[in-house]
Amino acid sequence: MTPLMLCGLLLAVLLLCPALVRAEAFQYTIEMDVPQQYRELLQRNLEIYRWQNNPRMNADQLQRLFKRTPDEIRALISSEGFFSPRIESGLAEKSGVWVARFSVAPGEPARVSSLTLRVEGPFADGSSENAARLTQMREQWPLNPGAVFRQQDWEAAKRGALQKLLIERYPSAGISFSQATVDPETNQVALEVALDSGPAFTFGGLEVSGLKRYPRSIVERLSAIEPGAPYAQSKLLDFQQRLQDSLYFSSAQVTAETDPAHPERVPVRVEVTENPSRKLGFGVGVSTNTGARAQIDYRDLNFFDRAWRLSSALKLETKKQGLNGEVQFPLTEAGYRDSINALLERTDIEGEVTRKIGIGAKRSRVTGKIETALAMQYQAERQDVAGAESKLNKALTLNYSWTKRDVDNLLYPTRGYLFNAQVGGGAKALLSDQDFGRGYGRLVYFHPLGARDSLILRVEAGMVAAASRDGIPSDFLFRTGGDQSVRGYAYQSLGLKQGTAVVGGRYLGVASAEYVHWVMPKWGAALFFDAGNAVDEVKEFKAVQGYGAGVRWKSPVGPLNFDIAYGRDVEQLRLHFSVGFTF
Repeated sequence: MTPLMLCGLLLAVLLLCPALVRAEAFQYTIEMDVPQQYRELLQRNLEIYRWQNNPRMNADQLQRLFKRTPDEIRALISSEGFFSPRIESGLAEKSGVWVARFSVAPGEPARVSSLTLRVEGPFADGSSENAARLTQMREQWPLNPGAVFRQQDWEAAKRGALQKLLIERYPSAGISFSQATVDPETNQVALEVALDSGPAFTFGGLEVSGLKRYPRSIVERLSAIEPGAPYAQSKLLDFQQRLQDSLYFSSAQVTAETDPAHPERVPVRVEVTENPSRKLGFGVGVSTNTGARAQIDYRDLNFFDRAWRLSSALKLETKKQGLNGEVQFPLTEAGYRDSINALLERTDIEGEVTRKIGIGAKRSRVTGKIETALAMQYQAERQDVAGAESKLNKALTLNYSWTKRDVDNLLYPTRGYLFNAQVGGGAKALLSDQDFGRGYGRLVYFHPLGARDSLILRVEAGMVAAASRDGIPSDFLFRTGGDQSVRGYAYQSLGLKQGTAVVGGRYLGVASAEYVHWVMPKWGAALFFDAGNAVDEVKEFKAVQGYGAGVRWKSPVGPLNFDIAYGRDVEQLRLHFSVGFTF
C-alpha cells in the first residue's frame, strides 16, 4: 500500500467514525455543593459549565476557568443579596478525568438599611400635590429597611418608581442617579435614587389619520381628552380602548409625542383602520331553553352615509321566532348613545302563544363600570292560552336600567359582582291597557376559594304593582325556570297556572348557589342548588328546588356550562346548556 493510499484510508476512517475523535475529547466533571435554591443560577451562568462539552477544551483552559470561577460565583451570589460568601474549591485529575469541586456557603444576606429617594426637575416645585405624590412613591417602595437586597428587586423598584412619573404628567422622566452602597462587615445596604422628572406635559388637539368612510366626529366624541389637560397615559389607553370597542375600527392606536423641548399641548395622534361598513352573517345553534336555532344578521355601520349603526336579525328557533332591527346614532359629546328599535316576535312556551309588535327609543351611557339606560317602548301583544280566550294587551312604558360590572375579568369572572336594577311602568292615560309599575333586580356574586375553587351566588327578585295582571304584556310579567334561572325545570315553566298553560305572574324570587372546582386550567366541575318561583300573589309564593352537577369549560367566548339538574317538585332530570352569564 502506497503512502498516498494509507493517508486516504486514515482520512476515511476519521470521517466515517467521528466517535473515535470524540472518545479522545477532553473530559471534566463539576461537583457543586451549594444550597439548592441557587444551584440553577450557577449552572445557568458559570463559564465552567458552558465549556464542559466543548471539543476545543483542554487542561490549560480548564485551569484558567477554574481560577475565575470563584469570582463568578461571588458575583452571582451577590445578586441574590449575599456579599460575604465562603467559597472553597479544588481541581484534581482522577483516572484520566478532571474533577472541579466547589463548596459555597452564602452566609447572611445583606439587608436594606436606608433609602433616599428624591425627584429633581420641575416636579420639585413645592406644590402640595407633588409632595403627596413623592410621599406615596416612598410608601410604595418595595425594598423597605430590613428587606433582603436582591439585584433584580433593586432594578424593579427603580423602574416602578420611575413608572409613576412616566404615566402621569412627566412622560420624559428618567433616572439621573442610583447607588446601592454595601457594607460587607454589617451586611447592610444603603440605597439612593434620584429621578429627573423632566417638564410637565399637557395634551393638545387630535391628529386623526386613516378615516375614509366615517366622519371625524366619531373619533372626537369617543375621546375624553381635553386640550390643555395634564398628560396621563391612562387617558390615552382608555381612548384607544373606546375606539377598538366602537365596531367602526378593526384597529386603533393612540399616542402622544413626548419631546421634552415641546411639552405643552402635545398633539394626540390617532391612527385607525376602518372596518367594512356592511356585513351579512349566518348562524345555527341549539339551546336547551328555546331549541334549535337558525339566524341571519345584517349590519351597516354607515347607514344612510351618516355613521348610523344599523343592526338587524331574523331568528328562527323552535319556541321563538323574531325579526328585529335597531339604529344606533353616533355617540353624543356627553357620551350618550341614542337608538331606535322595532320588533316582531312570536313565542310558543309552556302553552302560551304570543305574537307581539314593538317600537321604541333608548338612551344609554357607559361610565367606567356603570351602564345606564332609559328606554321608552310601545308594545302590542296578542296572547293565546290553551283553554282560554285570546287577549290583546298594549302598553306604552318608560323604563330605567342601572348596571354595575365590578369583576376581575368580564369574560371569566372569579371575584366581584354583577348587579342590575330596573324600574318602569305604564299608565292607562298613556296608551296602556293597565296602570302598573315594575321593579326588578339581579345580583351575581363571585368569591374565590383558594387557587382552584370559587363560589357563585345569584339572587333575583321582581314585582309588578298593579290591580291585576290583566292587560299587561307578558314581557313585563315574570316566569322562570331554565338554564340560568332555576335549573331542573323547563324554560319559563314556573309561573301562574292557567288551564294547561303557564303564564307570567306579578312576583318573582330566585336564589342560587354554585361551587366550582377547576380540575385543569380550562376544565372544571360544579355543584349547584337553585330555588325560586314566579306567582301572582305573594301569599302563594313557594320556592321550588333544583340541584345537580355540571362541567365547566373556558371557551373563547366565555364559560360553557353543561349541567344535569334534578327538579325536586317535578321529580325529573333535565340537561341544561348555557354560555357565560346573562347581564
